[in-house]
Amino acid sequence: MQDNLARQMENHVNHMNQPQPRHEPEKIHIPQPIKKGYTKLEAAVISFFGLVLFGLAVAHIALTMQVSTVNRTIQDLESQAVVTQIEIENHEQKVQELSRYDRVYTIARQHELEMNEEQIRNVFR
Repeated sequence: MQDNLARQMENHVNHMNQPQPRHEPEKIHIPQPIKKGYTKLEAAVISFFGLVLFGLAVAHIALTMQVSTVNRTIQDLESQAVVTQIEIENHEQKVQELSRYDRVYTIARQHELEMNEEQIRNVFR
């Protein structure tokens, strides 16, 4: 009986030293549905939104260009207004210089004009 027990122990030790084959579970293959592409409705919706997006992009660019043009026009008009204002101030200064009392009195004496106090009118702005 011991002989039999020794053989069992020997088989058991040899059996432990040998690598055990791994049993992998079988993979179950589930067929995936094959997608053939977009339906006509999906393609129409995608095309519609694509066209809308393209139209918005073109409109955005056009409006940006118009705003830039208007801003440039406004800047040009403002610079012209500043130049005109400077010219007006220069002319007003020249009028003040030419209408000084001593200048007018000197010119009157050169032309032998007499001052008549009754005909003098002072005009104020």
